[in-house]
Amino acid sequence: MAVGDGRHRSIPALIGDTFNVVGRRFREIAVIAIVAAAVAVVSVAGFTTALDIVNEEILENPRFEEFMDLAAGEDSVEVDPEAVGLSEDDLAEWTPVNSDEVRVVRLNTEDARLEAWEAFTESVDGDRLVNAALLVAAGVLVSLLGWATTIAFSLVALDDVEGRFSTVGGSLRNGLARVPKAILLSIVYFAVFLILLIALGIAMFVLSFMHLYLGLTAFVVGIVVAFVYFMPLIQMHFVMAYLEPGFPSFPRWWRLLAGNLAATWGRSSLIVLANIAVGLILWLGLLALPSPYGDFISNAIAGPILGALTAIAFTLMYADLSGRSRPDVEEWPELGG
Repeated sequence: MAVGDGRHRSIPALIGDTFNVVGRRFREIAVIAIVAAAVAVVSVAGFTTALDIVNEEILENPRFEEFMDLAAGEDSVEVDPEAVGLSEDDLAEWTPVNSDEVRVVRLNTEDARLEAWEAFTESVDGDRLVNAALLVAAGVLVSLLGWATTIAFSLVALDDVEGRFSTVGGSLRNGLARVPKAILLSIVYFAVFLILLIALGIAMFVLSFMHLYLGLTAFVVGIVVAFVYFMPLIQMHFVMAYLEPGFPSFPRWWRLLAGNLAATWGRSSLIVLANIAVGLILWLGLLALPSPYGDFISNAIAGPILGALTAIAFTLMYADLSGRSRPDVEEWPELGG
């Protein structure tokens, strides 16, 4: 068995070995991909149905449009009561400001807005909105199962790297068990970036007193460093959460990257850009297909395939950095080339 020495394999080798893992573990990866496809279809269907309900009950509701028109309207308008044919009852609702031929009058729109709002709320089907909220909640829960399939892909790839037997059920169970750890890591990074944005905002405000462009430059540079440089490296921290039993500490993550920052950043960025490029090409190509066939192909076929390849590639990068053993075809011929 060849042993990783803590350095990345070449990019051509990374691409080739990613597809080799798919070939060797095709059954497990295919079944997990089917689960991921089902999860994606159910999740998208739930979110889409919830959005349709919200559109019908609120955004496209004529009563809501009437209320918004009144809310955006002006209280004072120029009008000739005779020209527009206002009756005596209508005139009672208008308060003239002057008595010119074309008078500026003030309409008491507050009552009209209140009536429009009440009409809107009465027209909304509360049960349908509750169902929409339940669908969103269910979609979120189902999406977590999708995260479990990503972890399962990674676990199968690591089993292949270390020459272990793996099962679909075991990989999915372990993947689901590690979802809370991945969620916790996401919350930590969200808090870190929120604090960073606040700090950059304060720095921009202070530096703006010296020069406006100096403050803006500091903010832009900070955003670029945080999101362009660190985001690709952070992905390896999540891979550690997927593959290691405990919560991956920040010092251990940084030690894992030590000496390989540029190589890790380059490979991670390449994977992300490849995903974006393939996704964009698929999106443009699927636009020509009638609904819902394009959405089905994107969510049920392309998504799981890209997810599997991405997870496997990152797992191989982790194996290289951590020095985990990986099989050599000459020493393990039964796995194929």
